[in-house]
Parts: sequence; C-alpha cells; structure tokens
Amino acid sequence: MLNERCLEQALPPRRREFTAGRLCAVAALADLGMEPAWLAIAQPYRYARFPLGVVGSISHAQNLALACAADAHYYAGVGVDAEPIALHPELWGMVEQVMTSHERACLESMSKAQALRFFYLSFSAKEAFYKAVYPLCHTDMEFSEAELAAWDLQGRFQLRLTSARIAPHFIQGQLFEGYWTERDNTMLTLLAIGRNTHRVSEQSELHKGELAGS
Repeated sequence: MLNERCLEQALPPRRREFTAGRLCAVAALADLGMEPAWLAIAQPYRYARFPLGVVGSISHAQNLALACAADAHYYAGVGVDAEPIALHPELWGMVEQVMTSHERACLESMSKAQALRFFYLSFSAKEAFYKAVYPLCHTDMEFSEAELAAWDLQGRFQLRLTSARIAPHFIQGQLFEGYWTERDNTMLTLLAIGRNTHRVSEQSELHKGELAGS
C-alpha cells in the first residue's frame, strides 16, 4: 500500500509510522460512514489529503498513531497531535521559541513538573491548531503566532491567534477551543474549527488552572 515516492528511501520506523497513521485515518473515515480510502499526500504541501467533503489530521509519536476526521459541512478543519512528555537538556532552551511572553509569565509561577506539562500543552495545542489551518491557508506558522489563552483541568483549552498572517481566513485575536489529555506520559490534543466559529471572542469561559504535578 505504500506507494508514496517520499517514503522510498525512508527508514523502517518511519514507514511503520506512516502506515499506522494511514490505518488510523481509514478507521476514522469508516466511523463517519465513508468508504475506507488510503490517503495520498497533498502535493506540494505534504499533508494527508482526505476525501472531498472531509477534513482530518494524523499524528504519530514513538509507538503511538492516531487520526481524526470530520464532516467538512460542519468543520473547516481539525487537528490532532501527540507529544511524549520528556525532560531533556534542550527543553528549557526551546521555551523562548515555543512560548509567547504571556505563556512564559505563566510558566514562572509553576513547579517544575507543572511547567513541564504546561510546555507540552502549549507545544501540542499549537501543533494541532497549525494542522487544522494549514490545508486552508498553506502558511507555515511560527509557534509565537498563537498562545494559550485559557485551560482547565477538565481537559479544555483555548488558543488565541496572535498573528495577522492568515487573514482573512482567521483574524488576529480570534479564539479557538480544543481538548487535551495526558495518557501514558504523552500529551494529546485535539482542535476542531467549526464552520460557525466566531471570528473574535470577547470573553473566555475557561479559567487558567494549575496542571497536575508536584
């Protein structure tokens, strides 16, 4: 089934990841009642091309693969992401690149364990957002162009777009809602953009909550 030229020189682990992600996408399409289809790569952008009338996203991390799909009549885009939570020497150096000044200020008041999870929540939420909007905008975005506006311990978050680069599709200050959870020391995020998503939200219903950890 692997007929993508980009994988001809790929190492076996990468080929397994690709296959696992595509199989998850096939299952997601089946859950929508659609005929299972092996997804091609949208060229030259290199993201998974879902069938007409469907939006979707694929992610894989280490031994985990997952995918989501949704009816394009109701959703403009969806993004899913998985990030293993691990403390490594380069991590805190990445904070400046991944997090905005607002997020870094929140980070300073957290314990080390809470800060670690908050970093990965920020990282993964932005990855899910970028996956959701890229097929619409075809714009490579920086991590600094969005920030966590709110989150809670029930697994919800709001992400604020801080850039005007993808207008008029989405405008600076617009809020997007998503969901997060942590399983097997992996941060999982899902962000879906409904067709009726308001351009700008004046007030957030979520509150900033401390992430579990000591």
